[in-house]
Amino acid sequence: MEFSTEALMTFGIFGALGIIIPVVAIVVYCVKNKDAWKLSAVVGMGVFVVFALILEQILHSIMLPVIGTNVIFYVIYGALAAGIFEETGRFLAFKTIMKKRLTTKNAILGGLGHGGFEAAFLLGVNFISYLAIGISVNSMGAEKFIEMSAQGNTEIAAQLSLQLETLSGTTFALGAASLFERIIAMTAHVCFAVIVYKSVESGKVWLFPVAILLHALLDAPAAMYQAGILPLAAIYIYMVIFTAALVGLAIFICKKFPAKTERVE
Repeated sequence: MEFSTEALMTFGIFGALGIIIPVVAIVVYCVKNKDAWKLSAVVGMGVFVVFALILEQILHSIMLPVIGTNVIFYVIYGALAAGIFEETGRFLAFKTIMKKRLTTKNAILGGLGHGGFEAAFLLGVNFISYLAIGISVNSMGAEKFIEMSAQGNTEIAAQLSLQLETLSGTTFALGAASLFERIIAMTAHVCFAVIVYKSVESGKVWLFPVAILLHALLDAPAAMYQAGILPLAAIYIYMVIFTAALVGLAIFICKKFPAKTERVE
């Protein structure tokens, strides 16, 4: 088993882009919107780390063994979990840390920070780690790499062998699709942030559960794909259409409930 040049280039190029694009997006937005509170992006990143990477993962460790192979429960749980945790995190951030900085620009920047960090973590860090693994496998050989990593555990060795087989066949097209998915997700996070911000700023608290529901509807097809119900192509088509509608909805909500006071400190 050997990682192809295409696989290594895919991991390197798209891993780098997964980090560079979010950083550039945040920097460009800050430069063009000098009155935005720059730490809004950091708050968004913090919400992702605490609520998605820590709290949500703790619940997963409890719930997934309980759900087991029940496809219906898996799809429902998978769709709702991220929405509940991430939108609740955003809601609490707007109610506390950002309560004196409730502006549309800060909400957008917070969404960029949230979605950007997610992209850098899920795509950038993962792909760069895959690149390091691929280089190691090609250098020492797959058998030696598996032997060193598994440390005599045959079950781990078998799982690692399957994972390496999958990774070694990664194509440029798959990398491009993964980057496209992250860009769509970043756009969606900006929209969710604006909707939750409006729920706090305008006093329309019902917008908060709406954001959770919308987040769940966006994630549902992905959970269905993981459960083997939908093909990958259908997921991307759905994401594009849904996110386009989400952008329109966020703009509509901002116009429907104009800010009482745009406070900048």
